[in-house]
Amino acid sequence: MIFRILKLIIFIAIIWYISNFIANTEGTTTINWIGWGIELPTDRLIFILIIFAALLIFIDRILIFIFNIPKLTLRRLEAKKNQKVEHKLVKAFLLASHGEFILAAKEAALISQNTKDKKLGKLLKEHLDVVNNINFESENKKEIPQNYFKSLADDPTTAFVGHLALMRQAILNKADLIDIIYEAEQALKFETESKQILEILLFSYAKINDVTNSLKHLKTIKNLKYLDEFTFKNIAADLNYLSALKSIEESNNKAAINFLKEAMRLNPGHILASIKLSNMITGIGSLSKAIIFLERTFLITAHPDVLLELSEKWNLKTSGSKVSKAISMLNKKISTKIKNDLKIEIASYAVSKEIWGEANKLLSDIPEEKLTNKAYQVLADISGSQNNAEKVKYYLEKAANAIQGKHYHCSSCGIKNDQWELHCPKCEALSSIRWMSISDIEITNSLSLSNTFSSLNKNLIDKKN
Repeated sequence: MIFRILKLIIFIAIIWYISNFIANTEGTTTINWIGWGIELPTDRLIFILIIFAALLIFIDRILIFIFNIPKLTLRRLEAKKNQKVEHKLVKAFLLASHGEFILAAKEAALISQNTKDKKLGKLLKEHLDVVNNINFESENKKEIPQNYFKSLADDPTTAFVGHLALMRQAILNKADLIDIIYEAEQALKFETESKQILEILLFSYAKINDVTNSLKHLKTIKNLKYLDEFTFKNIAADLNYLSALKSIEESNNKAAINFLKEAMRLNPGHILASIKLSNMITGIGSLSKAIIFLERTFLITAHPDVLLELSEKWNLKTSGSKVSKAISMLNKKISTKIKNDLKIEIASYAVSKEIWGEANKLLSDIPEEKLTNKAYQVLADISGSQNNAEKVKYYLEKAANAIQGKHYHCSSCGIKNDQWELHCPKCEALSSIRWMSISDIEITNSLSLSNTFSSLNKNLIDKKN
């Protein structure tokens, strides 16, 4: 901009100088050519030369315009063609993003016929062939896309797309998890923050019990803020618990204890980690620490196995003292939501110790509509101790129709399971088997991996023996 202004100033200065020179210089100019001569005033000659130069420039511009008409026409056609390609490209992208892959491929075919880049055009045409073969059950359904995706993976500019496609095809074909992991790891080299790739690696490594790599990818997903804090802690606690079991197998108890402590830090209600840790910690104050871990877990989960473990750690001699100690835990700060479940578990424990009166007192404090099938079973046992057959029958009938108490359920699909597992045996959700009431499933469902990782169909990854 400054350079243009400077040129304009210089041009005006030259014009001014020449004009001033001509205005102040009188005289004539004589032109002789082959015996002919002409004499004109100098200022008039200059004027004629200027007009002649302007005329030449005008004619030159007209000729240039005429000669450029074909080029301009071609440029306009090229611009319209490019606009058409851009329109089709955007439309193909929008269709693909909404799951209309066949229609998107057809748009891509039109792009391939109009694009300048012949290599890109060929790529799009091959892509259309692959989509058609996949959807029309061709005999080469697997071979054609496999070769195509491999050609993409071999080209540095499309390597990520190639490995991503090979990974997804391996999932669809229910290939071995090792093959899925290989393609995913290759794709991750090109896009280190791909949410889809990281999720698949997390699930796949967890399926083959490679807890170390599974934890690594989980932490990356958390750092990239692809999942919420609750879900991260829940999965990380489970993976740390499994790491502890692996360390125990390798006779590395120190590492196992550290993994268990981390699991408890992430999820104080982790039942199995709490029980395992309470039996492994040693040293001064280890017993009191074990009791603290177990009490905290019991007051969160109301799990009977935790209460039984606690009763052993208390080292109390009589059944009455053990039941009294269990009842005293109800005086601690606990959630009102779980208080009735705690009373039912303690009452069941009291019945196992034949402390009938305390058991009956605990259950009498619970509103009838809050009594679970287990609570009615306990009441039936109490009535049985009193030889009251009529009441036993009554309570057993009530138990059959009462609400279900806490059990292992999948927070994603709701299935009831006999024990904790890392993956739900029905829906394959990761870390979704939790100790909870069936009424809590609807509340926790929104926090399950089925919703958090909605982009991945986890049922496509089969557990391999």
